[in-house]
Amino acid sequence: MDPDDSAPPDSPAIPLGQAMPETRQLPTLLPVQQAVAVAPHRTPGLSTLGEGLRFVGDALIEGSLSVAGEVRGNLHVQPDAGGEGGHLTVAATGSVTGDVSARHISVLGRAEGLLDASGGRVSLHDTASVSGRIRYTHLQVNGADLNAQLERVRPEGDAGRT
Repeated sequence: MDPDDSAPPDSPAIPLGQAMPETRQLPTLLPVQQAVAVAPHRTPGLSTLGEGLRFVGDALIEGSLSVAGEVRGNLHVQPDAGGEGGHLTVAATGSVTGDVSARHISVLGRAEGLLDASGGRVSLHDTASVSGRIRYTHLQVNGADLNAQLERVRPEGDAGRT
């Protein structure tokens, strides 16, 4: 009896004796990497006083500041070491009572006192209420409630022009 005759006729033929595939060409699995919690993205140099918070006192801010709460005191906002920032934004819910100096000032809320953006821009939006004194090089007023003395400060290069 022939050994091949003992196998049922419908069984699959399995080839034997083939070489293993080259392992350098096969993809390999890397060890599982665990996820690391990352803090939410925050704009560098941007400070925020949130709605419902109150700050009393004087502050020197490097970068930019957004005020949605209440400030009673003087604020000096200057660019950071990289020259970025120097912007103050008073949000619609924000209130600043005191003298403020910054390269650019944008008011949507309430401001009382000196707004000093000499060499920069002051933007007063339709929801703003501003009283006091404003020093600016560029001024934009969009329907704000404005009761202030305005003083235009020419850029240093414009001193000879009239």
